Amino acid sequence: MKRIFLIAFVISTGLFLSCEKDDSLDPLPVKVSGQFARLDITNKVLKGINPTATNNFTQAETDASFFGGLLTSPSGKISEYKLYVKRRDGFGISSEFALVKTITSFPTELKVYESDIATALGLDPAVIGYGDEYYFYAESFDAAGKMANYFSLSATVQGAPGMKQAYRYRTTSQDKNYFDNPANLAEYDNYVNP
Repeated sequence: MKRIFLIAFVISTGLFLSCEKDDSLDPLPVKVSGQFARLDITNKVLKGINPTATNNFTQAETDASFFGGLLTSPSGKISEYKLYVKRRDGFGISSEFALVKTITSFPTELKVYESDIATALGLDPAVIGYGDEYYFYAESFDAAGKMANYFSLSATVQGAPGMKQAYRYRTTSQDKNYFDNPANLAEYDNYVNP
């Protein structure tokens, strides 16, 4: 009886070890080796003033509020990072993407204020704010000018928030009631539908 179990174990182990993945059958997209930008988001949502609410931030608090976090180039191969933004207002009307920041040193603390967004989009800062969604798109370049963007990433990296890719993400502007509930910030996902 022990021989039967031993023979079955040896055969199954041999079959298991002889199976190798054939990389030629894996349809991965074209990759840009090593040119990956990572964003560890620390400020997920901008502070805004809700004109119909009584519990609001002050103007100074909203002016000091920013979206951002630590932007890094893990491989050290990125020489330039260009960040674009578009706005979708509370009525669902979207703008086109516009360049909001160009970064050339890493690591750096990425900070995007509503005033930066207004300037990039050519808008009066008074017309943007509470309830708006801001969508970001980025491109990174190495010293030779080779570009990487969201579509250079594998599908796994594109869809995994834990990978913290810095090429496509979003934020919003919310009032004090939103910030008073810690679960709102915990549940807000900057990578959903960017």
